[in-house]
Amino acid sequence: MELILIIETIICIILLLLLVRSNRKQTSYKAREAKIIDSQQFCLNILDNLPFPVFVKDINDDFKYKLWNKEAEKESRTSRDAILGHSDFEIYGEERGRKYRQIDEQLVKNKVEYQAEDDYITPDGTLHNTIVNKSVITLGNNHWLLVVRWDITQIKEYEKELIQAKEELENAIKTQNLVLNSINFGLVFVDKNYVVQWESTANLHEIAKGRRYSAGKVCYQTAMGRGAPCMKCALSEAIETGKPVRHEFTEADTVIEISAIPVCTNTGEIQGGLMKIEDISDKKRIERLQYEIKKADEANRLKSAFLANMSHEIRTPLNAIIGFSNLLAETDDPEEKKEFVHIITSNNELLLQLINDIIDMAKIESETLDFTYSDTDINQLMEDLCQQMKLKNTRPDTVKIEFTQRQPECIINTDGNRIMQVMINFMTNAMKFTERGSITFGYEKSEKDIYFFVKDTGIGIPSDKKDRIFERFVKLNTFVQGTGLGLPICAMIVDKFGGTIGADSQEGEGSTFWFRLPF
Repeated sequence: MELILIIETIICIILLLLLVRSNRKQTSYKAREAKIIDSQQFCLNILDNLPFPVFVKDINDDFKYKLWNKEAEKESRTSRDAILGHSDFEIYGEERGRKYRQIDEQLVKNKVEYQAEDDYITPDGTLHNTIVNKSVITLGNNHWLLVVRWDITQIKEYEKELIQAKEELENAIKTQNLVLNSINFGLVFVDKNYVVQWESTANLHEIAKGRRYSAGKVCYQTAMGRGAPCMKCALSEAIETGKPVRHEFTEADTVIEISAIPVCTNTGEIQGGLMKIEDISDKKRIERLQYEIKKADEANRLKSAFLANMSHEIRTPLNAIIGFSNLLAETDDPEEKKEFVHIITSNNELLLQLINDIIDMAKIESETLDFTYSDTDINQLMEDLCQQMKLKNTRPDTVKIEFTQRQPECIINTDGNRIMQVMINFMTNAMKFTERGSITFGYEKSEKDIYFFVKDTGIGIPSDKKDRIFERFVKLNTFVQGTGLGLPICAMIVDKFGGTIGADSQEGEGSTFWFRLPF
């Protein structure tokens, strides 16, 4: 509107200059008159070429039009020949002419400017929204009405579109707030300088007391009262690495998950991070319940497998012991008696090992397995193991057993019996599955731990079954005697030591079973 007033003032000055020039005394020289005429024409050309409608009415001559510029012709679709020298009644008819005349007369009477919105329809049927400014120009006894009209049709369309867009945006914000207020987690958008740009954390007040995020504030200052980002800040890590980050922490009985993802531009530049803060206590409880159900199902499956396995494994040596005991009583052949005694002894040992394994498994699960620590000479322990295994070797001609890797002296404080138990299981397994080649074992000692191993040249372990060998009752070869408890017991013993256990194997090339014990 200020621009309209400025332009209107300029027009008034031009008109006054024009009128003053036209009313000067006729006593000037011809050259002066020529210049005056040129000035008048120049002023008229300016008015005629202004980019908005300008027209002038002569108040003393029944408000008839004296000026109608080109833009007025263009917008109204009416030529100046049809306008100049005519009044509003003659141009627009009685009704519209009366409307304009009342406004003009009131304006002259009150001597005030008039400004209002005025809609009109051009002959082609187009509706125009305009702003009309009217003001009185007086020079002596002559009075003119200056009218400037601004077409605001396009502005009105823009205004409608803006109002509609505003309403749609407000509705979208209302819907968004309804959704955000109904969720059970908080969202915070923080720029790369850790300034909160947007937050919806109303639901955090109960699950993370003391955490407050405020738009325009540095997050770690308002949320945690710190002067620098937290040491384990998920948001900081996501911004620095450009990858999603997830952290969990516990406050009292509440488990809170903080997830952060980097927010990037189309060019890949990181602008900040979006952080999600959620109470996952119920989720964790459900996960624990599902785990317990799975564990119970697994225990039930293992119990069934145990009963099936044990009934078979116990029956086999018992049948052998009973059967060959009867045969031993009936035969008089010394060679047969010796063979029967050997078979009975072997099955006695197998049955005893089976019972010992079951007892050890029960003790480990009930956490009653005893560990007796004392200074143990590892070299002596390995020598005893070597002699014992050589005596049990049923293939001395094709399988060589050796204690190959040692240190000159190695005495540590540990439970030698439990180490021997694990190594015997490893050696027994190696002897079962090695028909020719060698079985070597030994240890390596470092500053932090001691590493034991048993290496064989046996059949090896298929890659798809390697991860299951330490599970209970797992037997990769059902034709070989055993309960499937030996390796799981080894794993439990090593775990009680605080160590790690594993196996490296290539099918058809042999295996290496190992475990590490910390000092």
